[in-house]
Amino acid sequence: MKTKKCPMCGGRIKIYYDHEAGDEVYCEECEREFQLISLTPIRLDLVERYEDHNYRVNEY
Repeated sequence: MKTKKCPMCGGRIKIYYDHEAGDEVYCEECEREFQLISLTPIRLDLVERYEDHNYRVNEY
């Protein structure tokens, strides 16, 4: 297992030996998800999730 420092909070991201490029990993501290771009060197890309909060539109 390897670890990578989270670019957002400085926490620890665990990267196991069976992970491959394209897999998603997460930070233990801030719980943000990242996609593995490459393993050598380890490069990550932030996975942004947009949730639909069902905002109400004012009806007049």
